[in-house]
Amino acid sequence: MKGLAPKSNIKAWVDRKAFIHNLGHATAAYYGHFLHPMMTYTYEILEDRKVFDFTRKVMMQSAEVLNRVYSEDLPMKELENHVDDLLNRFRNRALQDTIFRVGQDLIRKLAPDDRFMGAIQLAREEMMPYDLIVKAMAYGFFFDAKDEAGKPYAADDEFLASVSADIETAITGKLNMNNTDHKDIIRTLQNLYLQIKNSH
Repeated sequence: MKGLAPKSNIKAWVDRKAFIHNLGHATAAYYGHFLHPMMTYTYEILEDRKVFDFTRKVMMQSAEVLNRVYSEDLPMKELENHVDDLLNRFRNRALQDTIFRVGQDLIRKLAPDDRFMGAIQLAREEMMPYDLIVKAMAYGFFFDAKDEAGKPYAADDEFLASVSADIETAITGKLNMNNTDHKDIIRTLQNLYLQIKNSH
């Protein structure tokens, strides 16, 4: 079959999808919406160099971790080319991909087994930096984008209300993190949340 490339280590490619593609998409949505709450489309926010550069740096930090874990399957140069190709695709106006669609469903996307925490966990196992990844994740706590009818995603609305009330309870209760496995990440997210909130 033309274009079909069999892989012996499928986990490397599943992780690449989650921790580069999905991670980058959500990063652009969360940081972009924070800076440009009135914008609708992903391509619009990525026209801002600050959003583009931050998103690329987050994706590359995750790519470096993946290269360490899967060095034979995912060479660094190929990962860098993949990041740049994805960013070009994210900027495709013809897709009309909304920031709302890309970022919605916060409880799933910020969960311990999804894009941000999955990449962070790999980085921790390899004793590699993840400061940019966790910062991108923290912008998710401010993601209140609306759909094209002007309505929020109901579960996200409830989650953001719980974040405003008590972020630690929101992280442990809604995202199912715990103070045994995730203690330092919870503290880091709390600190970043306050920093971002106070900088706005």
